[in-house]
Amino acid sequence: MRLPILHHDDAVIAVEKPGGMLVHRTQMAPDREVVLQTLRDQIGARLYPVHRLDRAASGVLVFALAPEHATALHAAMRAETAEKRYVAVVRGEIVEEGETDRPLSDEKRVKREARSRWRRIEVMRGFSLVHVWIETGRRHQIRRHLAHLAHQIVGDTTHGKGRINRWLRDEYGLPRLFLHAERLAIDHPTTGERLVLESPLAPDLAGFLERFREGTE
Repeated sequence: MRLPILHHDDAVIAVEKPGGMLVHRTQMAPDREVVLQTLRDQIGARLYPVHRLDRAASGVLVFALAPEHATALHAAMRAETAEKRYVAVVRGEIVEEGETDRPLSDEKRVKREARSRWRRIEVMRGFSLVHVWIETGRRHQIRRHLAHLAHQIVGDTTHGKGRINRWLRDEYGLPRLFLHAERLAIDHPTTGERLVLESPLAPDLAGFLERFREGTE
């Protein structure tokens, strides 16, 4: 397969990651098709990951093209000027705007600071469509923060509600976790110019959303 490229220059490449595709191989999935190797073969260049998206999530994903660019790009991603916006559908009617700074444990069970904020876009039949911005990049940050607030992302098989997920899958064809990285805006690591990357909602999620709004199967 070929990944849709959103931006490509001498330092940075950005693609639209499809849902269900790992960013890189792991010990638990050594043979699975992954973004890193697929894109490397597609452009014929070595890549350096600077952030990650959950396998089930989709949307904007960036890589650096050299070690020095990776260091600078990582810093740009962590800067206060960075904007990382996601779209999700969550259980319940979440308050219109809010934020949380609940610390999250890392893989070694060390508590790390984590900050997320959200704005509700729409309420649909007991569920909410939301924009979520993250200021940190902890593992499963959005999923864990929203689950702690009892507004689990639909389709989340780890932190979500299995009964609700099954109902949405059976009745409306929910394909996977409804989490999409739709906008990343950072200062370019070499030029300093503003780099804005946007990815429209993935077709499988858009299809589910349309069916659910209409209340049809």
